[in-house]
Amino acid sequence: MHDTPTHPEPSSEDYGCKVGRLEPTQMRITMVSMIQNNDRLGWRMCLVVGRVAVLVAFAFLISIDEGRTQDVTAKSPSASVQSDAEYRTSIESWQFENEKKLAAPTGWLALIGHTWLQRGENSLGTASRDAIRLPSELGPQVRGSFIVDGVRVRLRCDPDSGILVGGESHTECELTIDASKLESDSPDPITIGDRIAIQLVRRNGKFAVRVRDAQSEAIARFQGKRWFPIDRSYCVDAIYRAYEEPKSIQIVNIRGEDTTVEVVGTVEFQLLGQSVRLDAMLDSPEELFLIFKDRTNGVTSYGPGRFLNAPLPKDGDSVQLDFNKTYNPPCAFSPHTLCPLPPKQNHLDIEIQAGEMAPRGY
Repeated sequence: MHDTPTHPEPSSEDYGCKVGRLEPTQMRITMVSMIQNNDRLGWRMCLVVGRVAVLVAFAFLISIDEGRTQDVTAKSPSASVQSDAEYRTSIESWQFENEKKLAAPTGWLALIGHTWLQRGENSLGTASRDAIRLPSELGPQVRGSFIVDGVRVRLRCDPDSGILVGGESHTECELTIDASKLESDSPDPITIGDRIAIQLVRRNGKFAVRVRDAQSEAIARFQGKRWFPIDRSYCVDAIYRAYEEPKSIQIVNIRGEDTTVEVVGTVEFQLLGQSVRLDAMLDSPEELFLIFKDRTNGVTSYGPGRFLNAPLPKDGDSVQLDFNKTYNPPCAFSPHTLCPLPPKQNHLDIEIQAGEMAPRGY
């Protein structure tokens, strides 16, 4: 809703006359009276007032049209399209955040261990005999154990270990995790000082423990990622075709182990003159997750494949895929990961020279 400009009613003083400000009805009566009396000044006054009235009406119509134009422009998608400079800035900002996340204390570069838990007791400490090894400089007093009993996992800690669960000291406590799912993460933070973070996870139906070190050598060595030049032509519109029910498929992870994943649908689009179709999974309730491989893998990009996220369409089936935001899986930076590899149907016979390149020294 736009306010239309108001225009002051022209007075006779504007034309050298002192007849005061008149209401529309009075003006019509006065004009008729002047015409009937054959008053020359009256005729001139009529002409002037008439012209002013026409101009006022014309200006009013223009203001309405401008208001409508502004409203349409505000609603038009083209009005919100980023300029090339804005687009480049947005991608560079995304790249910066991606690298920052990788090198954070909770990122993949901090991961120093991934240990499968066996039924019964699994020792945690700095000794070479411990199933779950911690950095030796933490000291021998840091000791505990994970105890697996069916679908329940407990953590037992020595009184002076310095191990905290949710910021509190416990000699023994049961950890929260959804054992009904093949893959889930415990929400219970296990920490040792401000350096070590430990997490209970479930992968492919098995329990495991991840250890992260905020002072890892990988973080210290990290010099940033390498990226292909930003190319807007790799930002494409796609059609998302959701399955009525997710489909379970078997794929292989980076360790050569079979794993089951759920495919929720496909995305179809045109890229480099070819029709492309990719199986899509969910990374979160609001985000699609694509694992793909193209002809750059093993040459200029990471050999096993790359990842891409896209917003899950809320209304309709249209989704935008920006391959400038493709990134390497965590296994490109850490040997302690279980990255899924692209299914054969997601191997593309094109070169996608966009997004993240192979790591330095790869």
